Amino acid sequence: MTDRPLRGKVIGSSVIASVAARAARETPGILRLGPPLGQLVARVRSAARNTLRRVPDTGYRTSRDGVFAAVSDGRATVDVEVATDARFNALEVAADLQERVRHALRRTGVAVSSVNVTILAIEDPPPPAAPGR
Repeated sequence: MTDRPLRGKVIGSSVIASVAARAARETPGILRLGPPLGQLVARVRSAARNTLRRVPDTGYRTSRDGVFAAVSDGRATVDVEVATDARFNALEVAADLQERVRHALRRTGVAVSSVNVTILAIEDPPPPAAPGR
């Protein structure tokens, strides 16, 4: 693979969210993407309420696994919500994640407006799986 950006491609917010989510999953120190269960339930409830009230959707913002992406004037804005590993420095993980997402998006030819990282939790890693399971 090359680091040269693709030319002549139109990339939507759902693809941007997917690229950012993949970069996040590959970042050392990231345990998981997305909000804790309580926040997820609150967001689903709010989205359902807005649907029932027929609140208009802007149509340009995509959410995927704790990654929110929007495209405006040909520039991408990405918000990533993560839980980090307590064995890592959370601020360094967030800075690394921002750079990895920017780099991954630039390789697709997307101009990046901003990459915002929200650390929802700093957690101990799960115990290793027992051999043979």
